[in-house]
Amino acid sequence: MEKIKNNPSQKYSKGIIVPHWLSALLILLLFFQGLYMKELEMSEKMGLIKIHAALGTIVLILTINRTISLFKTKRPDYLKTGSIINDKLMVWIHRAFYFLIYAILISGLSTIILGGYVDALGSENFNVIKSSEDVPPLQGHGIMSTILMGLVVLHVVGFIKHLILKKENTLKRII
Repeated sequence: MEKIKNNPSQKYSKGIIVPHWLSALLILLLFFQGLYMKELEMSEKMGLIKIHAALGTIVLILTINRTISLFKTKRPDYLKTGSIINDKLMVWIHRAFYFLIYAILISGLSTIILGGYVDALGSENFNVIKSSEDVPPLQGHGIMSTILMGLVVLHVVGFIKHLILKKENTLKRII
């Protein structure tokens, strides 16, 4: 594997950095909140569903902002590792993040509409909410959220691997 040095002075713009970290924090919060809500009775989780939907909407706005900023501002070159496979994997993991975030947000919105949550929130009648088995977007929402958390782990492992093996603090590009 050839020795490659990346340019640590290349940074993302503030229009990407700020939404990146806010989104990361909110996504982690939403994931663990979703796991917690899964075990609750419907009457116990309605307030949390409102918060979950509101935070998900904020993530949507931040992700749209990030997507636009990625196309409007100069961004750093992709990191190089010396391995074509690793280099392509990094690019595809970043693309998968965006795809999954949008898909999770769409499935969440679909769940709220198709699962009867809108009616239940308006009427306080929890009987109009369909069982989770009858709401396919909810099942997809959970599966994609778990895959997203797997990508987060890969993302962190990639940073640590880069730090240890190449002695490059790639975090400087996004802080």
